[in-house]
Amino acid sequence: MWAAACAAALLLAAGAYFFRRAVSAPAEPPVRISSGTFSGSLDSLLKDEGLGDAERYRVSSALAKGLNLRRLRPEDPYELTFSTWGALLRLTITKDLQEYTLLPSSGAYSLSVSSVELTASSRIVTGEIKSSLWESMSSSGVPAAVILDYADIFSWSVDFLTEVRDGDKWALAWDYRTDPSGKVVYQKITAAYYHGSESGDKNAAAWGDGYYDEKGDSLRSMFLRAPLHYRRISSFFTARRFHPVLKIFRPHYGIDYAAPTGTPVSAIADGRVTCAGWKGQNGRLIILKHGGGYESTYGHLSRYAKGIRPGARVSQGDVIGYVGASGLASGPHLDFRLKLRGTPLNFLKIKYRASGGIAGKAKAAVAAAIAGLEKP
Repeated sequence: MWAAACAAALLLAAGAYFFRRAVSAPAEPPVRISSGTFSGSLDSLLKDEGLGDAERYRVSSALAKGLNLRRLRPEDPYELTFSTWGALLRLTITKDLQEYTLLPSSGAYSLSVSSVELTASSRIVTGEIKSSLWESMSSSGVPAAVILDYADIFSWSVDFLTEVRDGDKWALAWDYRTDPSGKVVYQKITAAYYHGSESGDKNAAAWGDGYYDEKGDSLRSMFLRAPLHYRRISSFFTARRFHPVLKIFRPHYGIDYAAPTGTPVSAIADGRVTCAGWKGQNGRLIILKHGGGYESTYGHLSRYAKGIRPGARVSQGDVIGYVGASGLASGPHLDFRLKLRGTPLNFLKIKYRASGGIAGKAKAAVAAAIAGLEKP
């Protein structure tokens, strides 16, 4: 009898203990979370989640104080938190590396905006060409956008379509940042190297908005390699050429690039338009004046690009016109000419000319970045 009474007392004590634990333990608030990316408007999303007209209006009005709701895109993520009885407890939208958070406050909603925290990383990769630059880099895990940036850096000194050979070596280092989902939102090459059997050693490192070699010279040349994408050169620079229309010999101080009518023609360098009009046998002609006494001309055009008129400023690579056969021409082509203080130059024999340079600490920083790059 005494043993049974003791056992009962122990059971009651244990029950009381666990009852107190159950009562005192803080319970997690019951919630429902809905997340994803936008497939329609914010209003349609809230309606699908069960919010009434008045509530949707309050939410949209509060968000519109800091976010243009018309600019929401399918790639923009959201997260909605509801109580089990359907009340909206929190709304978060991430847009352009900004996080917009909406919380209920005194019968309305308050909006807060904060920057998305990014993770900074860097990589160095080296390799050797076996078929093409693209295949070599992509097989080494270099992202497509970085490959394109690398090709752009050396585009004034290396033709990656015709000069690449098996055995050529490359290396590059780049910084990148990722958002909390792991998506890369920023990347920039900090140092690059290319050794080609055709082009020799090429080095580059970033400084400011450009890339420079270890001597401090810009990798950006004063002139493009060509003013257009052409099929072939139909006439070269010469003091005596047989004219295909006039059937006589006379000088041809330019380069004729054969290309289909309508092929875009680009300015070979920054400059100012001094002529955009019909000039006799040249047909529709554009003349650009550049720094250092240089002048380039573009003849036999079919038409001019929008905004091209005397006095207009153009940047290197801007489309200024389109290939044609206006004037005295036997077929569609661009008659391109370059002069230095009035003297005709053979554009195909002009050596690389840096568009600028850096010195002092900037030059030293570039040289250090190149020296620190692991080269194969």
